[in-house]
Amino acid sequence: MHQLSTPEGRFATLVGEDASRPFVTYYDEASGERSELSRKSLANWVAKTRNLLGDELGLGVGDTAVVALPAHWIAVPVVLGCLAAGLTVRDSGSADVAFATPATLATTDALDRYVVDPDRAAFGFRDDVPGGGTDYVAAVRPQGDAWAGILLPATGDDPYTADETRAAAMTRAGARAAELGLADGGRLLVTAGDATDAETWLHTVLVPLAIGGSVVVVRNADAAVLDRRAEQERITARA
Repeated sequence: MHQLSTPEGRFATLVGEDASRPFVTYYDEASGERSELSRKSLANWVAKTRNLLGDELGLGVGDTAVVALPAHWIAVPVVLGCLAAGLTVRDSGSADVAFATPATLATTDALDRYVVDPDRAAFGFRDDVPGGGTDYVAAVRPQGDAWAGILLPATGDDPYTADETRAAAMTRAGARAAELGLADGGRLLVTAGDATDAETWLHTVLVPLAIGGSVVVVRNADAAVLDRRAEQERITARA
């Protein structure tokens, strides 16, 4: 029950079932980027993020993380890494730690602030990080990436956000998947915007977990391009 009632527990189950399956595919039609993380690759990123939070910063259940990131492949391991460490997540305000872009860094007063450059998400910043934060990629790179043995301290009764438990979040994700007509193993298309609210994570993280499926996030695309990507990626529903 613990494994199924939390997002991070559900992710652990999916990694154990078939680590090779894709979880998130990302397109930026303006830059030409296409990035894809399998469950295994995502698990490595999640483990690194969890180890940064738990081992280096000493954070866990009862602590809070701001995740002020738009729909993007890099946001998925951040959200899951925070949950794997036991943290509650929110999209702005006071917190023990924050993950943001240069544009959203001012939305939080967290002491430890990790910054992502969405245009160089896999590589980090070329120069100094704007606003005085720490380069997220540089910070997680030296962390251990072994998913096996990661302990998940939270239960379904622990908070996902301040207003919702982890179990309730997974129930809501399952209901949303049903509304969208997504069956088990389905593939969801999400059009990325600049929004960084917690509802973004419903479609990019929770719904794919609930159905044991995957998500395709597309940025800077018109309707014709979205239709083409939907066909290429064998999309079964759109958010």
